[in-house]
Amino acid sequence: MPRQANILAVVPPNDQPEDLVRRLEAFGAAVHTASDCLSAMGLVKSEDLDLIVITSCPGQFNLADTARVLKSIRTDRFIPVMAVLERDLTPERRNTILEAGVDEVVHGDTGDETLHYRLHAALRLKGAYDQVYQVRDDLDRTLARETALLKQLREDNRALKVRSITDGLTALYNYRYLIEWTKTEFKISRRYGHELSMIIIDLDHFKRVNDQHGHPFGDYVLKEVAVILKRCARESDLVARYAGDEFALVCPRTGHKEVQTLAKRILAACRKHRFLAGSERVAITLSLGAATYPADPEVISPELLVFLADQALYHSKRQGRNATASWHEIDPDTRVAIRRELRGPDNPLLAEDPKSRLELAAAARLVGTGAEMTSLHVCRTEPHAEP
Repeated sequence: MPRQANILAVVPPNDQPEDLVRRLEAFGAAVHTASDCLSAMGLVKSEDLDLIVITSCPGQFNLADTARVLKSIRTDRFIPVMAVLERDLTPERRNTILEAGVDEVVHGDTGDETLHYRLHAALRLKGAYDQVYQVRDDLDRTLARETALLKQLREDNRALKVRSITDGLTALYNYRYLIEWTKTEFKISRRYGHELSMIIIDLDHFKRVNDQHGHPFGDYVLKEVAVILKRCARESDLVARYAGDEFALVCPRTGHKEVQTLAKRILAACRKHRFLAGSERVAITLSLGAATYPADPEVISPELLVFLADQALYHSKRQGRNATASWHEIDPDTRVAIRRELRGPDNPLLAEDPKSRLELAAAARLVGTGAEMTSLHVCRTEPHAEP
């Protein structure tokens, strides 16, 4: 044995405990004695026991009850129980004792050599169980560490995902997520015939604001405008930072009338807001541009929805800023000129598939002259003409 065995002997005084203790000590064990179940319970809790030996237990607990109670105290480890009983043990009592948790039954008149063999066997069983418990504890600790690491990894991944789609200054969605979300919403709108609008917002003379009041104040203005946009937008709208001092709203199921109402609400909220540089109130105004699918026939792709909203924003700035404009409100000559710029096959706004190119060409011909339509038609169909 690697160390001295620690054995508890539960022996009533009338069972000559000295004889059993002597035989156990001859085995080389450290022996603790208890006269009944209650005193044995205290030793099981306080001592690091390797084996419990029970002879008989007079009183309110019989041997089976004592074995069952002592086994239940230390559920964190295995302690074998050996019962030393008379030779004429009945099968019924033997079964009752074994069902109570007794691991070994020996006769009281068993010789020392045989008793030592049985003690060795019981302690080997204890050692095997100890190894199993140790492995289980090691696995539990390893599993706990792995679970903690996995939880931390998930939290880190969640935080990383949020950072990858969020603008660090304003906490709005960033440009990358804006474009991906716009593409998804455009597919949904085209599939089910829903309206989809986009608003692009630009801060008027923002460079002048930075030059006069400093970049920290400029950052403060951007964050305040982000709050205004979030308050004005609906829950179904996406609010994002489009560029340095530009923002964008994507508004599902929103037509011309609704998007203009939203744009005017944003303008009014910005005019009312107090932008303070120290004690000085700084006037901050916005320019807005909007486009709508499919009410604006030129919008045949998400890229064109963004582009035409941006063109409406430029028109708003040309009209004096601090205002909103929609693509369909721009004068026809300006829209025709912009459509002409889109006709080139190398224009990056054109989709890659021929079907989308033809759809774009058809949209560009809506208000063109008859000669322009013929020229565009020849340009698009000439590669497929019969020889």
